[in-house]
Amino acid sequence: MNLFEQVELQYNEAKKLMNLEEDFDNILKYPKNEIIIHYPIVMDNNKIKIIKGYRVQYNNILGPYKGGIRISDDIYLDEIKSLAFWMTLKCSLQQLPFGGGKGGIKINPSNYSKGELEKIARGYANNMFNYFGEDKDIPAPDLGSNSQIMDWMIDAHQKKENTHNIGIYTGKSVECGGSEGRNQATGFGLSKCVEVWSKINKINLNKSTYIIQGFGNVGSNTAYYLNLLGLKCIGVCDHTRSLYFNEGVDILDLIKYYKEHKSLKDYTNGEDIENFFSIDCDIIVPCAKESVITEQNVNTINCKVIVEGANGPVDFKAEKILEKKNIEIIPDILANSGGVVVSYYEWLQNKRSEYWTEEKVLEKLSNKMEDIYTKCYNEMCKKHLTLRQTCYVLSIERIKVRADKKNIYLKN
Repeated sequence: MNLFEQVELQYNEAKKLMNLEEDFDNILKYPKNEIIIHYPIVMDNNKIKIIKGYRVQYNNILGPYKGGIRISDDIYLDEIKSLAFWMTLKCSLQQLPFGGGKGGIKINPSNYSKGELEKIARGYANNMFNYFGEDKDIPAPDLGSNSQIMDWMIDAHQKKENTHNIGIYTGKSVECGGSEGRNQATGFGLSKCVEVWSKINKINLNKSTYIIQGFGNVGSNTAYYLNLLGLKCIGVCDHTRSLYFNEGVDILDLIKYYKEHKSLKDYTNGEDIENFFSIDCDIIVPCAKESVITEQNVNTINCKVIVEGANGPVDFKAEKILEKKNIEIIPDILANSGGVVVSYYEWLQNKRSEYWTEEKVLEKLSNKMEDIYTKCYNEMCKKHLTLRQTCYVLSIERIKVRADKKNIYLKN
C-alpha cells in the first residue's frame, strides 16, 4: 500500500466521527507545499553526483512547519507527505505552536564518506534556504540523520544568511545549541506511555515482557528506559536478524554492543527467529519503519498492547484485526511525540538564549506525556472510540478551532 493511502483511511475514519465541513476538509487533506530539489555534489573521486531532496510543508495553521529530515534511499514523495501529515497531528495533539512538515534526502548514508555526507547535508540546507526559518519551517533529525547532520545544516544556513540564529534547526548537538535530553526524548516518551498505560490497566511491569523492532536511536533508548521500569526484553530485531531471548537479554550489554557494531549481525546471545512478531509477550514496540504489521502477520501476534515507536508501523487492515483481538494500540502521534516536544524545548531555549539541564527537560517531558496520554484516555472512554481515533479527533479539533478563529475560509 502507498503510505498516503493509509493516511487517508485513518483520516477519513476520524472525519466521519466529526462530521467535518467540506471547506476545512479540503484544507486539511492536501499539503500546502510539496518541494523537490536536485543538486550536485563533488564525490571523493571528483565525480559529480546529483542528489534528490524533498520537503513537504503540510499545514501551518498552528504555527511554523516542524518535522524531521529522513535520509534513506527508499523514500518517495507520498511517504514524506504522510509523515508531514502525521507531524501536523502530532504537534496539535501535544498542543505545540507548530504545524507539520517533513523532509528527505534520497540516498543510503552508509554508502557515503563523512566528507560526502557533509557536502550532501550542506547542499540540502543551501537549496532549501528560502523555505526554512525559526518562524517559517524548523527541520530536525529523523531516520538516517543525526545531530551532526543538523550541525552542518545550521552552519550552512547561518553562513548563507550571515546570522548567528541557531533556532532554525533542532536536534543539534549540545555544543552547537542543541538541548540536553533531545537524543533520548522519543525513547523516553515511549517508555512514559508504557508506564501510564500500566497504571491505567493495573499491570505490574516487573512481571511484563516486551519485544522491540529496530534498535537505532529510538529503539535502544526505549529499551534503556523500559529496563529502568523493570520490564524484561525477550526479543530484538534489526535489519540484519531477529533474535529471541527465552530468559531475557541484558539490555545494557546489548546497547553497548550495538553502539560498537551498528547491528545485531554477530551478537552471540539469543536464538534466531523467523516470524519476530509471533513471540508471545505483553508489549510489542515497533521502532523501525512503516507498515511492518500487516494482514500477513497480524494473526500471529499475541500481546496486550502495541506501542508505535515508528510512524505508521501498523497498517489500517491489520489494526481492524487487532481491535477484534482486543489488542490495544498506543498510536504513533501520541507514543513517539516525545521527540518533537523536546525539539520545541530546544527551539524555546534557542529563542530565549537559555540552557536547561537534562533533568529539567526530561521532567517537563514526563509531565507533558502523562498529561496528554491521560487526556486522550479520558476522552476515549467518554466517546467510546479507539485511542487512535481519539488522538485524531482531538488533534483535528484543535486545528479547526484555530482555523475558525483566523477565518482562513475567506472567499474572494
